[in-house]
Amino acid sequence: MDNGKTISVQKNTAGDAIVTGLFAGLLAGLVMLVYLVITGLVTGQSPLAVLGRFAYGSNEVPLLGGLMHLAVSGIYGSFYGLIRYAIPGRRLSRFPGWLSGMLYGLLLFVLAELILLPGIGSPLVSIPAANFALAHIVFGLVLGMIAR
Repeated sequence: MDNGKTISVQKNTAGDAIVTGLFAGLLAGLVMLVYLVITGLVTGQSPLAVLGRFAYGSNEVPLLGGLMHLAVSGIYGSFYGLIRYAIPGRRLSRFPGWLSGMLYGLLLFVLAELILLPGIGSPLVSIPAANFALAHIVFGLVLGMIAR
């Protein structure tokens, strides 16, 4: 007797984790950007000046800077999703999403502050390190809470 109801089992794949990380990274990047704009306003900087710092090259175009930041956030989110997928479940359960995300955000901060941004002469190096670190913690927390 067939009642017409079926149950499907869905397996999570690496692709699923990457796409989840991508969307979580975009949202986390947006939250990070809002944080940096607000702290910029507190220190007397216009939102356009803050966004412009994210644009690569000699022209600090605010729209381009914001879009570039979101693109990079999505890529970093995808990497995070893939890393969470690759770690066995028992080890992963030791770290809640928010904690692993925060650690990932801090790792990104260290890489950006010490290697990436100085290496390309980015205007982002003018953001105080403590503020930039906190922005990356915010990014990581939001990323980790969404991309579980």
